[in-house]
Amino acid sequence: MSIDDYINHAISAGERDGLRSLSGAQQVVYAVAEAEAFCDMNGIDSLIDRYGIGSLHLFVRAYSAIGANDVANAIEALASAKGSSEDALSLANRLICERSGYDYQDIYDYVANHGLT
Repeated sequence: MSIDDYINHAISAGERDGLRSLSGAQQVVYAVAEAEAFCDMNGIDSLIDRYGIGSLHLFVRAYSAIGANDVANAIEALASAKGSSEDALSLANRLICERSGYDYQDIYDYVANHGLT
């Protein structure tokens, strides 16, 4: 399976079975894709509505795994604020929408090193 196929399969599996059904690199890939989609379409508050504050650690882990530490830190701060801080919401949403500190190549490299075992 190629890396691009792995990424596409992870996203399809996540859409079909949900984030929590995935593990390892598949969960990382899907969590990043899911956060991007929610933030781009309706904002990070819609991601929190879907997954809950208690699940934000999955997104922190995913962004940390691909080296997007500013995004991971912003989501972690948001989780600590229990989603109630407008500044924390705004910062996390902006960083995700901007793909701050990462791009597709970072996801690709992560999968190359962790997903094809």
